[in-house]
Amino acid sequence: MIAVILVNYNSSAYTLACVQSLRQHTHPNTVYRVVVVDNASSPADKLMLQQLAVFPEVEVCYSDSNLGFAGGNMLGYRVAAAQRRPAYVFLLNNDTLLRTDCLTELTNLLTTHPQVGLAAPQMFGRKGEWQESYGFFPTLADKLLGRALCRALGLGHHPPRGARTAQQPYLVDMVTGAAMFVDAALFELVGGLDTEYFLYCEEEDLAWQVWQAGRQVMVLPTAEFTHLGGSSSTPGYGILREFYISLAYFLRKNFSPMHAWLVRWLFVVKLIFRARRNKQYLRLAKFLAQGAQMSASIRPEKHIA
Repeated sequence: MIAVILVNYNSSAYTLACVQSLRQHTHPNTVYRVVVVDNASSPADKLMLQQLAVFPEVEVCYSDSNLGFAGGNMLGYRVAAAQRRPAYVFLLNNDTLLRTDCLTELTNLLTTHPQVGLAAPQMFGRKGEWQESYGFFPTLADKLLGRALCRALGLGHHPPRGARTAQQPYLVDMVTGAAMFVDAALFELVGGLDTEYFLYCEEEDLAWQVWQAGRQVMVLPTAEFTHLGGSSSTPGYGILREFYISLAYFLRKNFSPMHAWLVRWLFVVKLIFRARRNKQYLRLAKFLAQGAQMSASIRPEKHIA
């Protein structure tokens, strides 16, 4: 059984469409259950979720506070696992639509490649444009040497040069947080998503733990989904600051103190250069230089799910 977790926050129209795409594209013989976690949305938005009651494979649970991405997903996982222990977990953004039978295809990948612990389908934008389904860990080598040299030296896991036209699964450092398909036993072994993160860097952290556990991370290009989210506008200072809070925590958690300090200061320097275009980056540089502590998070409650 596959546990599909969707987190909803004042975006129930997206959630309803996402569930419909799951029902439309998933093979009848593929057993799955959807848990929708409402992260303290408005009453009107919650009311719309009642439309999901007609689907027997869907359950909606409600949080009294906004638990963030990691907290919401972990609440959903606990609800799903309490009823029936899943074989796989699909952490899927609610602002996504499947283009192919991702659940069946990703299950087949992990079944036939037991060394793979985490995978993602190929991502497309709302206009059908190909988008990267992978990312790179913020290591010192990556930031100092650049990706071309890291690829040449065999540092990290780089997608093939023809990733846009790839038809075979390929190794990557990490996959997009919009659609993460993970072996459930491994997910539990590494502790799931770290709920210290409120927004950002959860996917980096999960992929890092998967690699540390001796398993691989892959993109399956023949499985496809559309990500409707994303905007070309510049986020506000509070949201940008939240990213650097999560980044600093990721570095402290997973790297040696010296490695973490050096990478953090490379980001500080980059922000200082960006401040020529927007002064808010100078504020961010100062904030990150001071450590970007978790106490500054925009999380509504310091309570961890």
